Amino acid sequence: MKVFLWLVSIVLGLVVAGLTFLYFSPGYDLRLVRSESMKPAINMGDLIITGPLNGPINGEIKPGTIVTYEYSKGLITHRVQSIDGTTLVTKGDAVEDTDSWSVTLSDVRGVYLFRIPYVGYVTSFVQTKFGWFSTIIIPGALLVGWLAKDIVKAALSDA
Repeated sequence: MKVFLWLVSIVLGLVVAGLTFLYFSPGYDLRLVRSESMKPAINMGDLIITGPLNGPINGEIKPGTIVTYEYSKGLITHRVQSIDGTTLVTKGDAVEDTDSWSVTLSDVRGVYLFRIPYVGYVTSFVQTKFGWFSTIIIPGALLVGWLAKDIVKAALSDA
């Protein structure tokens, strides 16, 4: 059982380290999906990882590529339907019509690389007051209490 817990801890640590590395790497980003417009490829609550345009992993943007672009001070992740020069026609997989606005290559903030299902729900929960309290404050207080108990116990045993 200890070996299993040790392996799970290592895997989780590597995943967190990898996501942290991606988050701080230029051109890469982590995004929480807040709508169902890209179902079934990307679901609401998924965490998506985007990479730079023409990056080493994703190559060029072409029809079928999923991109994240800026529109009206927000970010949208949709699939490219066609390209006309530097203008992209995009559409969500779960939507019948193409987007009514035009997207230029300068609006594109990243190209979809992969997703991690349901992780977005956890990050959304932690961003609420109750989530912050239950996932950060309570475990932190328990840790401090546990350490204080050990310190007091050690101090009294030496006396």
